[in-house]
Amino acid sequence: MCLCAAALCALLSPAPALPQQGSVVLEWNEQLFCILAAANAAGYDAGMGAANETRLKVREYLEAQNAPILPELKKFYDQHRIKDNPTKELGQYVSLALLVGTPPDFNLTVRPEELPPDARDVVGFLPLLRTFYQQAKMEALWAQVRKPYDAAVERYTEAVRQTFVVTEAYLRFPAGGYLGRNYAIYIDLLGEPEQVEARIYGLNYYLVVTPSQDLKLNEIRHQYLHFLLDPLAAKYGYEINEKVSLASTARQAPMLGLDFKEDFGLLVTECLIRAAELRMDKVPAADAQKKLDEMTAQGLILIHYFYESLTEFEKQFDSMPAWYKPMILAINVPNEERRLIPVEYAKKPPAPVMVKETPELTEEEKLLDQGDNQFYQGQYVDARLSYRTVLEKDDPNSERAIYGLAVVYANTRKPDLAQEYFQKALSTAHDLRIITWSHIYLGRLDDLAGQRDAAVAQYHAALVTAAAFPMALRAAQSGMEAPFGSAASK
Repeated sequence: MCLCAAALCALLSPAPALPQQGSVVLEWNEQLFCILAAANAAGYDAGMGAANETRLKVREYLEAQNAPILPELKKFYDQHRIKDNPTKELGQYVSLALLVGTPPDFNLTVRPEELPPDARDVVGFLPLLRTFYQQAKMEALWAQVRKPYDAAVERYTEAVRQTFVVTEAYLRFPAGGYLGRNYAIYIDLLGEPEQVEARIYGLNYYLVVTPSQDLKLNEIRHQYLHFLLDPLAAKYGYEINEKVSLASTARQAPMLGLDFKEDFGLLVTECLIRAAELRMDKVPAADAQKKLDEMTAQGLILIHYFYESLTEFEKQFDSMPAWYKPMILAINVPNEERRLIPVEYAKKPPAPVMVKETPELTEEEKLLDQGDNQFYQGQYVDARLSYRTVLEKDDPNSERAIYGLAVVYANTRKPDLAQEYFQKALSTAHDLRIITWSHIYLGRLDDLAGQRDAAVAQYHAALVTAAAFPMALRAAQSGMEAPFGSAASK
């Protein structure tokens, strides 16, 4: 099996924009270059000790231009630093770059109110960037550095092509079956080395890779597997939801990310992807079992099941899109619960992973977890008390507590209070799951109030970030198709 024509051409010949019919591309991105170049000029210094020749050349060129707007650009950058977290500091400008058009206009590709929170925080960079672009003659600078950017893309091209060919062949995924969706891998030379930034906006999947000693093929493949499999989790959300009682077991795992605890479809997809990676890498059986046990202890509670199912998948001829629904329906919840009885959930990553010790949960985090668990057990009064305690004693701007109160009020038929707190969540939260679901809930409240136009606007806003969360994507798409609560929406 080979890549579809659009994907293959794009991989072999970088292009400035994504085709409309859906594709996979590996390329540079000029607006990303411009934003990161301006950030370098304004004070972004992370990784300068290992800076490549291109980054040094860009900084030298921009310093020589001495653009009059530069002091104002530096002031903005200083005001939006993220203390002790250069990855997030870079990430907010990466997010912004992925949601703007080409220079010199750098126009937003979504409505300002639909920007994800980290991009929204630095959207004021754009007016300064437009002026800086002209004053610093960045068009000429881009022409000077195109050659090393092309070389950086070429370094990845054949290895990525082979990775995608093998992945599609393993899944027997129909070539070209992208359904108007895009996956863009952008190679950039101006960030701290060894960084990989993944994003999903609308129907577009992105991976931004900075200079790296080794090719980031595992990360590229992992995002590609999400690109291929996420739509199946959304399509068969009803079947996945039939197994959702297993989510209560996953919630016991301290190391499992909150997004996976809150979106069972996302957890299912991650378990399937991790199992597929082990199968594709042909990890020896003993080593595979050890890894399966470790990942189960991390909270990936269905990885053993999917590993076994993929073993059977390899013996037959159906494609993954055909195999997927029967595979989900075949999950035997009681059997999986019994399998998980002896599992001791890890409190920190297994050795020898070199990470800082996982800190003990703060009192605030314990209260938030308690409130979440009370909510899922239908103990709404107790959950409300837990969330309110956080807001009153710990953090009046806790996004989890604000959102928690909102969903409690939504589920106890207090629409005015629910709407108030969902709006507060939108104005304070940076968690994309909270942002996405707040828009969905507000859309549902508008639908129930007979305000269909307002509801559609909320669902549309949710769709900017919903694709990362299968259950949310299904909910937002359903909301766009028919009013919440109507016969057509069921």
